[in-house]
Amino acid sequence: MAGSWVLRPFSGAADHAVVEALWSAALAPRWPLLPGAITMVRDGFVAMDRGYPVGCVAVDLAGSIPLVIVDPAHQRRGIGTDLLSAALARLAAAGVTWAHAGSGGTDYIWPGVPLDLPAAGRFFAARGWHADHDTLDLVADLREYRPPAAAAERVRQASVTIAPVVAADLAAVLAFETATFPSWAQWFRAGDQDILLARDGTGTILATLLFDGPGADTVFLPMLGPAAATIGCVGVAPHMEGRGIGTALVARASEILRDRGAGACPIGWTVRETFYTRAGYRPWRRYRMFRKATSCHPAPLPTRPE
Repeated sequence: MAGSWVLRPFSGAADHAVVEALWSAALAPRWPLLPGAITMVRDGFVAMDRGYPVGCVAVDLAGSIPLVIVDPAHQRRGIGTDLLSAALARLAAAGVTWAHAGSGGTDYIWPGVPLDLPAAGRFFAARGWHADHDTLDLVADLREYRPPAAAAERVRQASVTIAPVVAADLAAVLAFETATFPSWAQWFRAGDQDILLARDGTGTILATLLFDGPGADTVFLPMLGPAAATIGCVGVAPHMEGRGIGTALVARASEILRDRGAGACPIGWTVRETFYTRAGYRPWRRYRMFRKATSCHPAPLPTRPE
């Protein structure tokens, strides 16, 4: 190795203090320390230089590199490159053919590489990672939330009803997700969030979403406050898109959360900025999605669901 550092395997919870220190040095104050993100780091490598940790990389063997950090005092020496190479090799050994920066595994802190950390984007690009598309998180303060004036009226005229799911609906909801948005079915099956659905006059499910809060389990809790809520997995059956159902669904979930006492509510990892701004949300954080093959002959990249 060209430098004076060595890499050692991550030691689980025993190394969380190392990640915290590196995070505080390299990412704060733009990204304040997120304890929930630190606990997600369970595997990876730590770079040690003369007995001191100077960098780390997290590895999610389901297919992603959620985090790579190098202490600013030790950057531009090749430490980050070595950490990233070690992470790619570990994923390749686990049978992963495409690695994703950020999301793509079981847990993720960010969907991709935050655009407000431009050096991070340059780091991945310079090492041959492919920049795919940009995504964003949006947020609204629900304490004073008012739904779009026409949202409820438009679906009422179309004889669409919106209501929280009850136990008798669960089987039909899971069938809808499995058939229409299969990558989301696991989150609906988990049963740890509320579900809102839209039906037509015959009772057929047209759209669903997940919502939780206040006090939702979100990695961004320190940035959003203890009354934080979440809305996610907003899906409208393709043949019913463009009729205002999705907007009405988000607006109704926001009203329910507001009435429960929720404060800030993010909607994460989407490309549909205009759709959510119509529902009263504003752009918050933006990300660039990066990926790289772990070998010279990778399997075809799976199609990303919209």
